[in-house]
This record gives sequence, structure tokens and C-alpha cells, in this order.
Amino acid sequence: MNAKTNKAIPKSILQRLSALRSQLTKWIVVRGLSRWVLIVLGVLLADILIDRVFKMDFSQRLIMLGVMIAVAAFFFFRRLLKPLAARPTNDALLYEVDRGNKSLNESLISSVELSRVEDFEATGVSQQLATATIEKGIEDAKKIDFGKIVDQPSYRKNLGILAVGVLALALLGIGVVSTKFLGTWFNRNIMLGSQQWPQGTYLEIVNAKDGKVVVPRGVNHRQLVNITEESTVTDVSLNLEIENAGGGRTIYSMKPTGKLDGLQHAFVFNNVSSEFRFRATGGDDVTEWVSVKLVEPPAILDLEMKVHLPAYTQSDLVLLKGDGPHPVLAGSWLEINANTNKPIQNAVLKSGDTTFPMKLSDDGQSFVASPGKDAPLVSGPYEFELLDEGGLGNARKSKFTLSLKEDAAPRVSAELLGISGLVSARAMLPTDFKVADEYGLSDVSFAANWKTEQPQPDQAQSTTALIASLEQQQTKPWRSSEDVAVFDLLPMKLPPGTSFRLAVVAHDNRPEMPGEGKSQEFLLRIVTDEELRSDLLRREDEQRKAFEQAYEIQLSLAAELEGLAISQAENGQTEVDFHKQREMKLLGLVRDQKGVGTAIDRIATRFEEFLVEIGNNRLEQAEKEVVPGRPSIEERYNDKIIQPIRELDTELITLATQYLDNCRRVEQDPAGLDQAVQQTGATQQIILERMKVILEAMNDSRSFQDFLNSLLEIKSIEATIKKENEEKMKPKDIFDDADPNDIFDDN
Repeated sequence: MNAKTNKAIPKSILQRLSALRSQLTKWIVVRGLSRWVLIVLGVLLADILIDRVFKMDFSQRLIMLGVMIAVAAFFFFRRLLKPLAARPTNDALLYEVDRGNKSLNESLISSVELSRVEDFEATGVSQQLATATIEKGIEDAKKIDFGKIVDQPSYRKNLGILAVGVLALALLGIGVVSTKFLGTWFNRNIMLGSQQWPQGTYLEIVNAKDGKVVVPRGVNHRQLVNITEESTVTDVSLNLEIENAGGGRTIYSMKPTGKLDGLQHAFVFNNVSSEFRFRATGGDDVTEWVSVKLVEPPAILDLEMKVHLPAYTQSDLVLLKGDGPHPVLAGSWLEINANTNKPIQNAVLKSGDTTFPMKLSDDGQSFVASPGKDAPLVSGPYEFELLDEGGLGNARKSKFTLSLKEDAAPRVSAELLGISGLVSARAMLPTDFKVADEYGLSDVSFAANWKTEQPQPDQAQSTTALIASLEQQQTKPWRSSEDVAVFDLLPMKLPPGTSFRLAVVAHDNRPEMPGEGKSQEFLLRIVTDEELRSDLLRREDEQRKAFEQAYEIQLSLAAELEGLAISQAENGQTEVDFHKQREMKLLGLVRDQKGVGTAIDRIATRFEEFLVEIGNNRLEQAEKEVVPGRPSIEERYNDKIIQPIRELDTELITLATQYLDNCRRVEQDPAGLDQAVQQTGATQQIILERMKVILEAMNDSRSFQDFLNSLLEIKSIEATIKKENEEKMKPKDIFDDADPNDIFDDN
């Protein structure tokens, strides 16, 4: 209604309408607030009941709080704001006043309508009549109560409801402050706190902070849930409800750990690679949802390990790769450089009870360490323990294993050249030796010890002779040596019958207690020249007999070849079988002919060894003294035995083998076979003739050795007799057999 319309209404009536409008507004406010308070109380009561019965989680309580606020706001608007906004017009109020007062008989409405007419003459209405009607309506309005149209009983009822509702809200507020029940509800549902309803079982998710559990990505996480001490019901089974990112939920049973008097339960999340949330249930308790937050655990990205060997090894750094176990020389130390995937606040390297500190870089993403530099390294596993700035440790252990090794003693091998178990007192002992050490040698020497049949008290029983030393080497470190060294027995003048042991010994270059390596010991016996010659003669006879056997085999080969050449198929034997059989026999002759060559080659080698052994024992010098002018041993052995055997093997026997093989190839050709057999037979005859000559040389050598041994024996007897005679011819001391007391007379 605009101002013009209000102005047309008589002022006294307009004032009465304004009072009625205020009264009506109060009625609407009381009625709306009373209904709204009841709705709010109902919603709060429903929230209390729902949370107490179902124990809503945080998200559910948050949703419920939103619903309560929305419901309160909706009904506050609908029950109060909307009615207040729908203000009735003055005409509507006048109509309601007229309708509620039958005595007015529409005089009030008529008075208001006529007061709005400005030109009565234009409408055909009498000015006097209209004025009288308006005044009558004003007078009638003064006689009635406009507030009568307002429902006073309903107003009082609504006022009572509002008072009760406000009182209930006040009591609820007092209860929140003074009672645990309502205080818990207010904390959980209005303040969205974490208080729990009174219950028999209370559960606690271990390591949960602000509704989150931090878990390293990609590990197996063992989640613990404790039944707290304030629980009165503890014999319950616990479950873990897991909700994945898609909203799907799965319930798993937890297992007691046996700790905290059985009040602790555990469940393992395997290979955690995505975020999710979970909560624990058991007894009458349901925990809040806990979100799993994944973080990258600290880890070593690049690891460089270098071994610094002890100074005496003069070796370069050794780079270690992988987990090992790595063999490391005792006395070494490690240089470790590592880079991590994130800043860390602490890093240590542990081996058993030993801890090696790390030095972190300024950015915390790399560290260095020097285990073994100040404290000795030990064998076993070494493990890095990292801690990031948030206190999270490395999930996957970075470790390696060391196997400490002592510096091994030098490796020594040796072999006597041209020496048997019997040697003369003048023998030279050529020794082919090989010595090696991983880090360096100090010296190589002979070590000898002996025991005579009649040891003299003042005679030394052992000696050493330096072969080579570090000072003699041009290259340092000196790690290997391979050579032939000679140990000479002549200066030692050992008597026959002496048991002599010889070995090659090497020492490494360790500054403290050098390691010693030793070859196998060679056990020798010192004998007279006669004994040694007899032994050589025995061994020479063995080789001569072996050569005679080879000669017999060669003679048999020639005879068998002639027999095969003229052989014919036996009765009932087919030509095919005959030729196959003869070819197989020829193949056997080829094999036997090769065997003859191998046998005589071995004999030649043995005679070469005899020759070297004779030279090493210095036997040829005694031979020249006894029989001057005779060919030397080298001439007898080398020119008449060794070289003829070598030539026989490489030239004739090889040729005979080829001819025999040719006989096999032309076996089915009578003419070709006859020619091949003749060619082979002629060669074999030459071989036999040569073998006879060699046998004669061996027999001559055998006869000469017998003759020489006899002469040497006679010479030895002569020397013995001469020595005995010289002893007899010595003047005897008169005091030898006399008693000094008898020689001189005291009178």
C-alpha cells in the first residue's frame, strides 16, 4: 500500500491499524519461534539418539551437523521469516476487522472507501451524505477493539510452547556443561571433537595422529590396535574395516600379539602403494576413521664404496659393488659416499654392536663415512640406518657384507731338475721354482735340514741360502718370481748316509710377522759315488730292457705285415668280411707302430734325465780321472743313444706309420697293397737295423759302467788300505799305554 492510499484512510483508523499490525507481528513471531524451537529440540534429540546408538564417525557427525543446521535454517525461514515477509495490506486488515465485528455492518469499510473519493459530484454522490457516512464509520471504529481479530488463545499457547522450548534449550545447555553424557554429545556432534560415549571397551589405534597414520610407500605395514586400560570388557575380538579410494569396504580380523597382557592386536597391510582409510571395531567401540598417508621413506640412491688397502701392499683402491660378501684384507678401511632420495637428519652404519657415524652434507641428501679408519673392520653384515627430517626410518635396509681375510702366505711350488732320490755329496740341486704373493714378496730362499747317521754335536743341522730379495728387484712391489736356482751340496761336505731335506721358502712384505710360504720338501739321501752309479746302472738296465721290448714289438710288426700281405679268405668267409678283417688288423698295426715311437721317445727322455743327473752329481769328473781318454758320458749317451733314438722316432718310425696307413687304404687293391707292403717292410727293416745299433751302444755303455764301477771300487779299496797303513806307520806316543805313575820313580 502506497502513501497515497494510507493518506486516504482516516488518521484515527490508520493508527488503530498500525497497532493491530504490531500485535499481529508479535503473534507471528511467537508462533514461528515456538514451532522452530520444537523442531530444533527434535532434531537435537534425534542426533543424540542416533550417535549414542550407532556411534557415528567423524564424517557422519559432520554430515549430521550440517543436516541439523540446514533443518534449523529451513524451518526458521519457513516458520518465521517467510510469514513476517508476507505483510497484509490495510484493506485486508480492515476487512478482517469488519468481518470480526458484525456490529459495524460494513460502516468502517464504507467510510474508508468514501474517504478516497475526491470528486463526489463527478460520481453523482451527495457530498453531505458521504461526509456523514465517513464520520459514522470513524465513530463506529472508535467503539470496537481491532485486536479482537487476533487469536489470543493460540497466541498464549504458542507463547507457552516457546517458553517451554527455551527452557528445554537452557536445560540442554546446562546439561552440556554439567553432565558427561550431554557433554560427550556436544563435543562429538556440535564441536566435532573426539570424545567417546561411555562404553565397556575402548580402542586406540597406535601411531594415529590427527586422524592419520604415516606409512612408508611400498612396505609391509604392521598396524597395532590397543584395548586401553580404562576398558572393563577386554575379552573381545577386534576387526579392521578398510575403505579403499573407490569407497569399497572390507573387514579383516586382527590377531593378538601376545603383548600388553593380550590387549594388543595387529594386522599387516602388505605392500602399501596407495592411500586408504581404516577403522577398528571391537566390543561396543568403533574408532574414528584413520587415513593412511603415504610418504617416501629415506633410501640410498647411489652408493660408492672404496677399499683402502694397507700401505705395505702399495695397491690401488678397490671398488666394491653389490651386497657381497666382499673379501677385504685385514687392516683395510672403507671410504663410503652415498646420496639419498630426500634430506635426512641422521645416518649411521652398524655392524653388530659396532656403530660407525656418518658425516652429513649441508643439504642432508648425502653423507660420507670411513669405517675401519679409526676402528678395525669386522667380518659380517653392515647395515645403513637412515632417519629423515620427519623421524621416518628407511624401510628397505641398505646393507652389504664384508668377509675379512688375512694376508695369505706366499704360494710356492718347486721341482728338482735332473735329480733323483739318491745324490752324491758333490751334487748340485737345480730347482725350478715359482713364487707368487697377492701383495708383495720380501725374499725367496732355500731351506735345508739334514740328519747324519752319526751326528756330531757341533755340526749344524739346518741352513738357508738366499735366492732373491726385494732389494734386488727393480719393480716394486715384487709380487712373483719364477726361475731356476741351484743349491750346491759340495761346500757342505756331507757324509754318505745323510738324510737331506730341501725346500724353497718365501716371505711376504708384511711389516709385522711376515707370512711364510713353503714348497713341498724334497727328501734326498747322500750316497757314495759307487752307490749312485749302481742305482743309475739299475735304471739304465730298465730302459735297455724297455728298448728290447720295443725292438721285439717292431720285429713282430714286420712279421705280421708280411703275413697279412699273403693272407687269403678262410673257408666260408666272404670277401667283404675278409677285407674288413684285414683292414682292421692293418689299423691295429698302425696303432702299434705309433706305440713303438712313443715308447722309444720315452726311453730317450729317460736317458736325457740320466745325463743331467750325472752332470748334477759331478760323476763325470771322477770317471775321467779313472779312465782318461775314454769318450765322455755325454758322448756315449747323447751321440750313441739319445740322438739316434730321436732320429729313429721322428724320421723312420713316423714314415713307417704313414706307409702302414697307406697299406690300409689300398688293402683291396692287390697290386697296390703288394707295393705298399714292400715299401713298408723295407722301412721296417731299416728301423730294426738302427735299433740293433742302439742296443749295442746300450750294451757297450752297460759293460763300460760295470768296468768303471769295478775300477772305482778297487780304487776305493786301495785308498782305504793306504789310509790304514798310514795310521799304522804313525809313531806311537810312549805315553799311550803307560801309567805315568810307573814311568817315573819317586826314589
